Amino acid sequence: MSELMNVENMRSDFRWHLLATVSALALIGAVMPDMSALADESDRPTVWIELGGQLERMDGSEQAFAPPFVTAYLNNAYNAQSPLSAEPRSRYSFGGEGKITFEPEGTDWTFSAGIRYGRSNRAKHLHQQTSTRIRGYALYFGSTLVTRYGLDRPYFTATRFSDVQTKRSESHAIVDFMVGKDVGLGLFGHHSTSSFNAGVRYAQFSAKASTTFHSRPVAYYYPIFKYRSKGYHLSYYARGDLSRSFHGIGPSLSWTNSSPVLGNPQAGEVAVDWGVNAALLFGRQKVSGSHQTTGRHFYGTSRYGGGNPTVHYVHTIPPINRSRSVTVPNLGGFAGFSFNFANAKVSMGYRADFFFGAMDGGVDRHKAYDRNFYGPYLKIGLGL
Repeated sequence: MSELMNVENMRSDFRWHLLATVSALALIGAVMPDMSALADESDRPTVWIELGGQLERMDGSEQAFAPPFVTAYLNNAYNAQSPLSAEPRSRYSFGGEGKITFEPEGTDWTFSAGIRYGRSNRAKHLHQQTSTRIRGYALYFGSTLVTRYGLDRPYFTATRFSDVQTKRSESHAIVDFMVGKDVGLGLFGHHSTSSFNAGVRYAQFSAKASTTFHSRPVAYYYPIFKYRSKGYHLSYYARGDLSRSFHGIGPSLSWTNSSPVLGNPQAGEVAVDWGVNAALLFGRQKVSGSHQTTGRHFYGTSRYGGGNPTVHYVHTIPPINRSRSVTVPNLGGFAGFSFNFANAKVSMGYRADFFFGAMDGGVDRHKAYDRNFYGPYLKIGLGL
């Protein structure tokens, strides 16, 4: 009887041990994915350093420096191209960028600081003139002109011309300090990341321009004798030097998203990236510089068409020195692809930033103009 009871007890203990073992294995199986996730989380870099560059198209005009004699003679025959066409800003800027991001372990928060810088230089020389030619001899009697070719008044070395030289340089810097949180909306895939960021944006724009005009828009010489002529011509010179700048700082918001489309986190994956940003910058516009116009009018009989001017004037304005407080809205965004690995990534795409009314582009009085930057970028990131 006792042997039967012992066998029953052994069977009962075996069932309990089997049940306990199965339960333990099930519990371990349930816990293991979380442990692997924690392991993956602990392997994720906490510091990311990104470096890159961009080619940006620059939009946003400014008022041209246009002395009165230039606009008065734009329709002259030698002006196949407007002298003012030498003044526009450079279309493109080249630059670089850098960013450092800190992601504390066990949290969904990120802290980042980034800077983007661009610069452009432009110089242009535009010279246009009529042909120089001597059309034989002529005799001048009062109001009557007799020439070898008839009664028309010939030009004698009467070259008309316009000459303009411009030099420009521009630079811009955009600095961001942001705090973000991965909200994990799950709207763009199970492994996608979506982060809302808030912080401060600082922007600085500067531009310098120097323009010089030489022009002889009117020149008539009528030969009288072999070494003398009677004529009338105008000669002008103008120079303008202007420096413009904007410095502003204000609150900034952004939303960024990255959604994997190919691969896996262990072997590498391709993701689609996009983001939008907005800021409101409070700052100051400044313009400083000067410009001067000189005119000389010649009329009369002179040797070789020279002589002293009958009219000579110099028009110099007081130094320009304007400063104004402004509020500049800023909107932007980007879209592109990234190739992500465990401790490295390569990103490329297209980005745009619009700063509305950021620069005082006027010459003698204030006039607000936008500053817009858009173009391709390439970045390389390293996780530490």
